[in-house]
Amino acid sequence: MVTPPKDQGTPSITLDPRGIAELAAELQRRAAAQHRRVVLAIAGVPGSGKSTLAKALAIHLNRAAQAPAADGYAVVLGLDAFHLSNDRLESLGLTERKGSPQSFDAQGYLKLLSRCRDPRHTFDLPVYDRKLHEPVYSGKAEDRVGPGTRVILTEGNYLLLDAIPWSAIDELADLRLWLETPAEKARAWLIRRHISVGRSLEQAVRRVEENDAMNADLVLEKSRHADKLARWPDSSFAG
Repeated sequence: MVTPPKDQGTPSITLDPRGIAELAAELQRRAAAQHRRVVLAIAGVPGSGKSTLAKALAIHLNRAAQAPAADGYAVVLGLDAFHLSNDRLESLGLTERKGSPQSFDAQGYLKLLSRCRDPRHTFDLPVYDRKLHEPVYSGKAEDRVGPGTRVILTEGNYLLLDAIPWSAIDELADLRLWLETPAEKARAWLIRRHISVGRSLEQAVRRVEENDAMNADLVLEKSRHADKLARWPDSSFAG
């Protein structure tokens, strides 16, 4: 796989504790300068660590804001929560291509993300349950956009895909970040993740080779320029 094209002048950060703190501080400054909620969109290949980064930023921002869980300053909205149901995927013949762009409710995701920006709205966010393999509403305080929420951290493979409707993210995100992760590290994380939900090693490897790798190639070939690049430290990988 190849690295997607990027502008030479695109700023980059290393996601060590200092880099995460600097990114969080930038989001805080943006939130303080406007009345609506701020949106950070994190894109990258499957297994690059997008959800790990979003969760780390949410923890950092909520601690800095001393926000209670019931009224989080920052919340995470993952694209995986907009997977079509397994029944729907089966009816469309997409069960083996779950995770591909057509297996998501892209319009529903973009509609909810747009609603997230308006501070007048408070509501629960869907999440993806990796045991049920279905989107659900957890009922947890951390999965709720509350009156004090100021930052929406959204992540997904296709947020920078150069295709309609995904390109609408340009109108919804204040900052678009591309997460660069070496292919071999992303592959290793994906295999571990598949095993963690009950697949054998053989099944996990086959799933990566026959589905995830195709999605990764699409993301790398068709993603647009980001506002900022981010990389995990060489000595670690967050998955």
